[in-house]
Amino acid sequence: MFGVGVVVPLIKGRHLDKCMAYNYRDITLSLHISKLFDMCILDSYGEYLWSSDLQFGFKKGLGVTMHCILFGQ
Repeated sequence: MFGVGVVVPLIKGRHLDKCMAYNYRDITLSLHISKLFDMCILDSYGEYLWSSDLQFGFKKGLGVTMHCILFGQ
């Protein structure tokens, strides 16, 4: 139940070629109960959870731009 989701491909921009696979990003739609469970865990134990300093996605104030600056991509 928690490991199941529906993957939906979304085009990255309205004017991009829809025939090219690299113009899509995958979005996973999860069950609401999974999201609720995640929120409860983060609320209760979030201060004890951490991720690598090299993780830039899904962190407040960070993103791909910071990764490109640090690693010269």
